[in-house]
Amino acid sequence: MISLIAKYAVAWFGMMALAIMNGACRDFLNSAYVGDHGAHQISTGTLIALLAGYMLLLMRKWPLASAGQAWIIGVLWLVMTEAFELGMGLIEGQSWSEMLQAHNVFAGQLWIFIPLWVLVGPYVFYRFRRKG
Repeated sequence: MISLIAKYAVAWFGMMALAIMNGACRDFLNSAYVGDHGAHQISTGTLIALLAGYMLLLMRKWPLASAGQAWIIGVLWLVMTEAFELGMGLIEGQSWSEMLQAHNVFAGQLWIFIPLWVLVGPYVFYRFRRKG
């Protein structure tokens, strides 16, 4: 029997698919109307909403037993997300400073809210489920 943590690790690939679709919409639809910077900001919000819906579905299908499980999944998803972003940045030939710039909120970059949501989202939904 596959463990719950392993199921959530595999489910991360669904999150990646949502992120890729969101990025395609950003590049092919939003950028033409609001420019690249505005499109990135909008797509951060839409991706957080998409990920929230996906997390809700996952948590209903595979309920978490504890806050500890929620944090383990959040940390796992955070590591997978940042490893993917780092790998893609290196493949694309980005410098470390370019990759770090994507996390600079003071420059108007909102990407940091995606990994933060991936980290805390499982706990947030666990807590809401426990209260309900």
